[in-house]
Amino acid sequence: MYTLRTLLVKDSFLVLIDQVITSGTNFCLTLVIAQKLDIKSFGLYSSVLLIAYLLLSVNNALIIQPFQVTIAKTENKEQYITTLFFGILFLLILPLLIITGMFHFLEDRILYQISPSTVICFTIGFLINDFFRKLLLGVSKIKRVLVMDMLFLILAFLFLVLKKLDLSEVLLIFGIINLISTIPGFLFMIKNYQKPVSWRIFFEAHLKQGKWLLSVAVLQWCSSNFFILISGIYLGIEALGALRLVQSFFGIINIGLQTIENYFLPKIAMIYDKNSITAKKYLLRLTIAGAFGFGILTILFFIFSDQIIVLAGGLKYEHYGYVIKMVAVLYFFIFLGYPIRIMIRVLMLNKVFFTGYLLSFFISLASFHFLLKYSGLYGAVTGLIINQIIMILYWQYQLNKKQFQLWK
Repeated sequence: MYTLRTLLVKDSFLVLIDQVITSGTNFCLTLVIAQKLDIKSFGLYSSVLLIAYLLLSVNNALIIQPFQVTIAKTENKEQYITTLFFGILFLLILPLLIITGMFHFLEDRILYQISPSTVICFTIGFLINDFFRKLLLGVSKIKRVLVMDMLFLILAFLFLVLKKLDLSEVLLIFGIINLISTIPGFLFMIKNYQKPVSWRIFFEAHLKQGKWLLSVAVLQWCSSNFFILISGIYLGIEALGALRLVQSFFGIINIGLQTIENYFLPKIAMIYDKNSITAKKYLLRLTIAGAFGFGILTILFFIFSDQIIVLAGGLKYEHYGYVIKMVAVLYFFIFLGYPIRIMIRVLMLNKVFFTGYLLSFFISLASFHFLLKYSGLYGAVTGLIINQIIMILYWQYQLNKKQFQLWK
């Protein structure tokens, strides 16, 4: 009983539980939304979500990623956190401009089903919620994050209760739920508010790291989503929706990957700052432990792909079972490259990080027409796999070049 109680209050366990709740809730919501909307509407929803992820990448590059490796070295944490909060509020101007511009130029073509106000509500709620989750995780306020995500989970039952929803209603409800669930984060900011007298120091530190990370963020988004968006143009918005549904289903695997990114990355950075050998051993143990669960899930998805796709989206997706098999192979390469990615981040090799994504994006530009025209969705996922292989090989080469042996 004592061992059980010790485990239950351990931060690493609470973080894992929180990520299970978050990923599990979003996973179930995606399935519910896919079944309530027709394939075309779900494809449009997926497109809006991809734009939200692009904006999220910008926020992470300028705010969260520098914060994750800087917070341990910062003495005046209250001023630092307050500066970050004002920074994210300023960056929210960006989605307002982008969404307004999109509707101005595309309203009569593909966005006829949704209004700009619902997209703005969805996007701002999505970005604010993610900011507070990662901020609180970075300062080890795990219980507050758990409260946030439990609030989101409870409110998300609205999607189950409401029998019929159109795309605008889905976006509006999602945005409101995200905003309400951030109340614990706002209360934390009020409690720890301190006038950010030293904001220029923090701004310059983030700008120094963020100038490369921002370029990486945009390229990372393009590298990950270029084939998905282009598949919507080449193969139709329905194909885009199917591919996004399959990717969302693999959100189960993202539980472990997101836990590493949001909690263990700052921890590994702190350990490495004291002892590089200890940090390497810690990362090795973490990778081996994750490989067992990751491998089992991937194999199950590959074997039962046809049954899973129907369960996920209904009979209208029954012809897309092969996409699950392809994405399972993609995630094998994603997991293979994650330890290398972490050490690139810990060593702050931001230029190397950027160049890896730049190379993969150039490969995407050179190959997308051939892959999509002659191989359809097979080609789209093959392009994503090639991107991962290019980045892994380049990053590993750069680590070796600096005589940094990850596993020695």
